[in-house]
Amino acid sequence: MYSQTTNQSFRYANFYRGGHYRFLFRFDVRYRCRRIHEVLSRLGIGVENLNVMDFGFGNGALLKTFPKSCALVGVDVSASAVDNAYADSAYEAYRRAAFIHIDEHDTSYCAGEQFDLVLSSHTLEHTIDDDAVLRSFYERTKPGGHLCLFVPIEEPDYIRFHYRTYSLPSIRVACQKAGYDIVYAEPSMHINGHIWKLLTIPSRREWPVFGKLADALRLTTLSLMPYNAIKAADCVLDKLSFSPRQAFVVARKTV
Repeated sequence: MYSQTTNQSFRYANFYRGGHYRFLFRFDVRYRCRRIHEVLSRLGIGVENLNVMDFGFGNGALLKTFPKSCALVGVDVSASAVDNAYADSAYEAYRRAAFIHIDEHDTSYCAGEQFDLVLSSHTLEHTIDDDAVLRSFYERTKPGGHLCLFVPIEEPDYIRFHYRTYSLPSIRVACQKAGYDIVYAEPSMHINGHIWKLLTIPSRREWPVFGKLADALRLTTLSLMPYNAIKAADCVLDKLSFSPRQAFVVARKTV
């Protein structure tokens, strides 16, 4: 049984070993990779020649969506994520690519370095002190730079290895408390709720065998939907007052 004293570095140490095959059906990761650039473009935020940090970069999918003119830094508690990134020749084309393995209690990474863009995707809910982590993001954001943050929206105890839950208003407030000004905020992933939420309970409770089979069915089914179809379905479900399962916030450091 998971407890909130479980070490995240230990839990995710080998999570990314064995390549990227397990992410082939991660429709949610593909969605975030597309959506972040659509929103940045709409806001007039250019992505060329940026210094970019991704906190909890995982398999690197989000970092790799940025132009080769960018300098990238990935930070993660997973040793396997860092090992995979350094072994990945795709990063050789970037102006800079560095990857840092940290302990879950560490907020001293990249001390003294600031970035044009700080990213974090479905990581904040895994951190012991999210206020401290958001303050560390703020310290590492250049004046005029931006934070792009995705967090899940879920019921308390839905995923037992998450330290907390968020709503769109609560994550906005948390970012403002850290010092950011909110530029954009949206709910999404309505499509991943309801029947699919029930289907994921076995995997979220880590039931033997059946949990993995149920989650594989969900991921395979939803991965068959193109990005634009997911957006369209989300729009309809939102109008029908179905609950979102994700919040996306873009925030700016103004001073």
